[in-house]
Amino acid sequence: MAFIRRATLRNEESQIIDATLKRRARSLIANDSIPKQTRSLIRYALEINDPYLAQVVRRVEAGEMTIDHVHL
Repeated sequence: MAFIRRATLRNEESQIIDATLKRRARSLIANDSIPKQTRSLIRYALEINDPYLAQVVRRVEAGEMTIDHVHL
């Protein structure tokens, strides 16, 4: 029972994180002070559910306005 409960909580947490990440990404896409190319990258990453979306969002929120590459 404890295993099932932990797995359920983990799934709920990941859904919350995903929803929060998507909200943050959409907020950045709507921000006109961010270069269009960077906003397009975020939009595309959001559309395809790119696993590196979180990294891109963190970098832009930290002030990096141009994303030339993503560290894999």
